[in-house]
Amino acid sequence: MNRRLPFLGALLAVAVVVVTLAVISTRSSSSSSSRDAEAASSEGAATGSSNSNTESTPTTAAKVAQPEGPFTTPNMPMSVSVSKTEGLVSGDVVSVKASPSNGSQAFGVEARLCRGDVAIAFDGQMFPTRAGLCIPKPFAEGTDSLVAVANRPPYGPVAVDFTVGTGSQTFSVQDGSQTTITCDSTHPCQLVLKLQYPNGFGFQGVPLTFR
Repeated sequence: MNRRLPFLGALLAVAVVVVTLAVISTRSSSSSSSRDAEAASSEGAATGSSNSNTESTPTTAAKVAQPEGPFTTPNMPMSVSVSKTEGLVSGDVVSVKASPSNGSQAFGVEARLCRGDVAIAFDGQMFPTRAGLCIPKPFAEGTDSLVAVANRPPYGPVAVDFTVGTGSQTFSVQDGSQTTITCDSTHPCQLVLKLQYPNGFGFQGVPLTFR
């Protein structure tokens, strides 16, 4: 009986050590899992915050419309020659000669003084109070805002003499708004020609600069 006591004591000690190690291992595993879960949660929150910021940041900028310069209708059966168009002063005459080509005919020419920063490619754009792109009246006495020349048979070349003016005009258009057109040393303009020929018409803008 006395011999069994040391053996049982040793066996009990071993059992206590095993149980203690098992408890420590379990607590360590639980603590590690908790830390992993917290780290994952924190990472998810950070990622979500980053995505939110990315989505709320604008990625495209508004496009700014750029004005276009004088326009010429392509493939017109007419050619145009023009006299001096640079360094003009009020009262200078710009001479235009419109000649039919490829066996065509020239029925007439309409010329208007218009803003220099736009492309006039349609008939309605030449009406001052409709589009607000051309001056409705001369800048000064003795100058022109509109010159129209109707040709006669045999409908050869057409000559147009346009007396330019300088200044600024503000006027109302059909939609009730107002527009301002200025032609001077810091505001180039253009002489817009409406060229009439068989079965149609076209446009040619001639840039004008002033001093």
